[in-house]
Amino acid sequence: MARIGTVEKSLSADELHEFCRHLASLPNLTLETMREEAAKLGIELSHGAASRFKNGTFAAHLDHLRRAKELVMQIEQFGGADAGASIADAGATVLMQQVYDTLTSGEPIDFDTFSKIISRLRSGDHRLRELNAKLAEYKRREEEWQRKEQEREETKKRSLAALQSGGGLSDEALAKIESILGSL
Repeated sequence: MARIGTVEKSLSADELHEFCRHLASLPNLTLETMREEAAKLGIELSHGAASRFKNGTFAAHLDHLRRAKELVMQIEQFGGADAGASIADAGATVLMQQVYDTLTSGEPIDFDTFSKIISRLRSGDHRLRELNAKLAEYKRREEEWQRKEQEREETKKRSLAALQSGGGLSDEALAKIESILGSL
C-alpha cells in the first residue's frame, strides 16, 4: 500500500486532486515551488516529504493525465460515423485501466464496485450488439423498400406506355390516367 504522506493527510480527496491539478499547471515545477505552494495551504513540507509526494501521489496524478491525453487523442482519431461506439470503447478501456491499476496497487479491493463495472461493460457490449442487429435490419428493410419502389415505378411506366401505344384513348384520358398513376 502506498505511504500516506503529509500532503495526503492534510487534504481531502477533492482538495488533493485540485492541489495536484494546480501543481501540474505550473511551469518549471521544482521541489521548492512545491513546498511553497503547499505552505500557501498551511502545509509544512520538508524537502524529503516534497520529494516523496512528487514521486508518489503527484507522479500518479501526472500519469493519469498522460493516459487521459492519450485517450483523447485515440478518440479523435476514430471520428466518423462510428464515433459513438469508439467513445464507448474508450470509456470501457478507461474503466478497465482503473480496475487494473487498483488490482496492482496493493490497496484493498472493492469487489462489489468491480462487479458493477464488469456488469456495465458487458451490458454495454450487449446493447451495442443489439443496436448493430437493429441497424442491419433497418438497412435490409430500406433495400427491400427501394427494390419494391423501383419495381412499382417500372410497372407504372410500362402500363402508361401500353396505354399510349394502344390508341383509342384521348389525350385528356391519358393525362387523367397519368395523374392517377403519378399519385400512386
